[in-house]
Amino acid sequence: MTPRGIQQVAVMLDYGTGENLYWDPAHHEVRFTVPDRGRVRVFRVEREALEEYCGAHGDPEVYVQAARINFAFITHRISDKLSLDLTEPDGSVLIRVKDWGSS
Repeated sequence: MTPRGIQQVAVMLDYGTGENLYWDPAHHEVRFTVPDRGRVRVFRVEREALEEYCGAHGDPEVYVQAARINFAFITHRISDKLSLDLTEPDGSVLIRVKDWGSS
């Protein structure tokens, strides 16, 4: 159910298969990019979400692997946020702990 006054818009992107996931050491998050109508979209998953919901801890590759295993769920959450136009100020989409359990 969409909150009253919020218009939901269908967003169709080809997220791929998770092959281009990488660890961003400056922001402590896993990222990947997807071309979208002439621009590149950046999608991000915070370290804390991967720790809390995937049990990832330690080496950056562990976080990347956890994101790869949960890629379908992550892209579903990204689509949810995009359909509600919930992007960060820079246009990226960040999946946080609070987004993991939302429906």
